[in-house]
Amino acid sequence: MKFNKMLKSSVIGTFLMAPVLAMAWGAIASSSVTGTHTATNYGSAAEAEKAAIEGCEKMGRPCTIMVKARNGGAFVLYEGEGGYYGTFATDPAEANKLAKANCSKKNKSCEIRTAAWDGGARWLAVAVSEAGYKVRYNYPDPKAAQEEAMADCLNNSSAPETCKLLDEAAFKGSVAIATSDSAKRYFIQVDQDPKSAASQALANCAASPSKPLDCKVTEQFTNDAPLPIPKAMKALQAQAEKNQAAAKRVKEQAPAKSVRSTTKTTEQYSCETVCQNASCVSRFPDGTVLRWTAQMKHDGIKWALDTTGCGR
Repeated sequence: MKFNKMLKSSVIGTFLMAPVLAMAWGAIASSSVTGTHTATNYGSAAEAEKAAIEGCEKMGRPCTIMVKARNGGAFVLYEGEGGYYGTFATDPAEANKLAKANCSKKNKSCEIRTAAWDGGARWLAVAVSEAGYKVRYNYPDPKAAQEEAMADCLNNSSAPETCKLLDEAAFKGSVAIATSDSAKRYFIQVDQDPKSAASQALANCAASPSKPLDCKVTEQFTNDAPLPIPKAMKALQAQAEKNQAAAKRVKEQAPAKSVRSTTKTTEQYSCETVCQNASCVSRFPDGTVLRWTAQMKHDGIKWALDTTGCGR
């Protein structure tokens, strides 16, 4: 049977019920001075990298990406005297083994600092036309699901010129299609929960202007659920949190260092300074190099970065 029209109210209902999207990319950014930041469950590598960098640089120093990966697994990071060593693997034990081995190659002492689980995600997309619909589901990449659904519609629909993606989006969860023979309509509903998707599709069908009594769910497609956190991963997370807390206590208990007097003349601070945004490098006549972060200062009119003072 071919249904050649979808009620506008059904489309609006689907849009309103669209689930919050779960993502599949993760990344770790680090600074040799301030530490690391891990971002997981993003829809693309660029989004994960951006979130990791921004989270890391909130601590005050420029950061770079150490690790990025997708589709579910463990991010594990160790710290040694020489810095951070991180990796990703689908198996937590393997990720832990690799990260620890990488750190131990260059350091006598290594401790786990970060253990983050990314459950991955699966995506579905729906392409609709005046002649029907096409669904592609269980894709690890949202764009691939969208592209495949649209290609299916363009290649197999009798009205390819009307093909478009439902809500121009990919979804995590389930899509249900309810149909009515008497009304010759189909009704599409997307929801995180398969039962909810089915019940809403039926409700939309029954609430259509003709009030059909023969509504039924004729098709339903459901993505696989994200991977649950393994017990081995929970153990790694607990150890990483314990080590982080211990390192924080040691830092807080460390005696305060003496601060150079600010009453000295500026001639004693003569230097050549180069800054990129807030990240500055000052070189002194004795060959000393100081890397520092410029702070915001109000000049009486507006706030601006103060790159004077050689960072001292």
